[in-house]
Amino acid sequence: MIEIFLILILLIFAVFFSGYIFVTMFLKLKLEYLEIYEVGFFGIIFLVFLSFILHFFFPLNEITNSLIFFLLFLIFIFKIKNNIKLNYKKDSKYILISLILVFIMTLKYNPNEDYGYYHLPYIVNLVSDKVIFGLSNLQPQFGWNSTWLNFSSMFYLPYFEIRGTQLSNSILFFFIISMFLRELNSFKNKNNYSFLYILLLTSYTIIKHSRISEHGFDFPANIFLLLAIYYFLKMSEEQNLTNIKKYFIIICCFSLFAFTIKVSTFIAPLLVIFSLILILKKKIKLDIFKVPLIFCTIFFAFWITQQFIYTGCMMPYFKITCMQGLEWHTKDISNMISGLTGSVNKSYNLYTGDLSPSDYSKNFNWVNTWFQRNKIEILEHISAIILPIIILLILNLKFLLSNKKNISILNNHKKFILLTLSFLTIFGLIIWFTKSPVIRFGIPYIFLLFFLLLIIIIDLVKIEFTKSINVLIILCLFFNLSKNINRIIKSESETYWPEILSVNFLTKEMDGFKINFPDQKADNPKKKLCWSTPYICSVSQGNNLKFYKKYTYTFVTSK
Repeated sequence: MIEIFLILILLIFAVFFSGYIFVTMFLKLKLEYLEIYEVGFFGIIFLVFLSFILHFFFPLNEITNSLIFFLLFLIFIFKIKNNIKLNYKKDSKYILISLILVFIMTLKYNPNEDYGYYHLPYIVNLVSDKVIFGLSNLQPQFGWNSTWLNFSSMFYLPYFEIRGTQLSNSILFFFIISMFLRELNSFKNKNNYSFLYILLLTSYTIIKHSRISEHGFDFPANIFLLLAIYYFLKMSEEQNLTNIKKYFIIICCFSLFAFTIKVSTFIAPLLVIFSLILILKKKIKLDIFKVPLIFCTIFFAFWITQQFIYTGCMMPYFKITCMQGLEWHTKDISNMISGLTGSVNKSYNLYTGDLSPSDYSKNFNWVNTWFQRNKIEILEHISAIILPIIILLILNLKFLLSNKKNISILNNHKKFILLTLSFLTIFGLIIWFTKSPVIRFGIPYIFLLFFLLLIIIIDLVKIEFTKSINVLIILCLFFNLSKNINRIIKSESETYWPEILSVNFLTKEMDGFKINFPDQKADNPKKKLCWSTPYICSVSQGNNLKFYKKYTYTFVTSK
């Protein structure tokens, strides 16, 4: 148990000094305008950027990752330590609360349902070999190419090994909680859109996302998008040029990162466009954003290149971006991904009628079945958004009854912000609902919908939240802690580390490669998946696949 605590601290510090190097040496941001958690978020993005470069030439194994962290640490010690200008004392209590909360959340958590299916096998591929041409031929899900798994793989370090890769979501949650607590207690004007937004996001996140086992890489994608929107609101309220520059850089980096983690955050590029419009409305020259825009362009180019190497497509969701003549191109990858995200995501497996999957997906034939399947989950998310506000209203009841002054939301670009948020929400809900209505994919759009409703109600009813905010956050933290402590007590796991199933596997030789595959006679369906089975693992036993080396790179092609 102490081992997990110490490793968490070590890895959080590693992410922090990575971010510190990035913002000072690359983005050239002024440290006095940065918060510790913002440096941490930039550290996550920078480590993913480094993983792209490294993985083109090396596997992300213990040696590679150890060397990169060692070099980053040396740079931090000898080049930057004398220039540290962050005020740690003001954040110490928030850091301590966040660390304790995340530590408890990490103990004995059960990994996400997709972890053994393709998250962990994908990481095993990353740490076992340099970039693999045609990786999605092994398993179509590998073609989704989530940058969050790149980040996780950077913690495959000596002694930690696979266990280190399981702490990526905990590290992210640490910086998120630190941010929430710090931001809520730093607002001078609680009549801003941004304050209401971060208040709603804080209570919702602490309550609904209290278990790391439910995070997967949906949560990182969603939270980076929602945080980008928060900084968009802050930028609209800001007059200081340095802060505006910082907020715009964060919006660009967070939006890009969210999109490359999971393309279900497809409104992210639109948010950047609206941010550029807001910059122009503020009559600010765009040349001051040259460096971050260049970085984001390179980052995106690396991600697209990795996608192309894995699948033979720039964007496998769109057939037109595929080069079908390439030897490693995954045949019919676009249709396979559509099948994995089409009728399946519309609950076809629970449908009892006579329609084929394609007919079921047409003309909203799926809505009734889908609603019956998802209504409880939808209610849980809506409750987690609304109930804290109801509690806050109750806590402020005496003040609200006695306060007769008019309340107005303060924002210098109120109409533009409302129109932007409305457009992003409506567009997001329509695309999500019609294309792939899995609830966790639609969380940003559902959240935005209720945020818009909240600010409309506040404008109409003239409500001001000024009292008992800390009481509400304490209640949310207590709920989170009690839920996780109860889970730990009830857990039958013999270790405090997250669970990794031990899978019996068989091995055969193919084209000079050892192909491992799970024993399909296993009683537990989960043990029929690869999990941490050594590289190369193929559930299909490598049937109809060809493996070979070319210029020291591994190629996986269809026969």
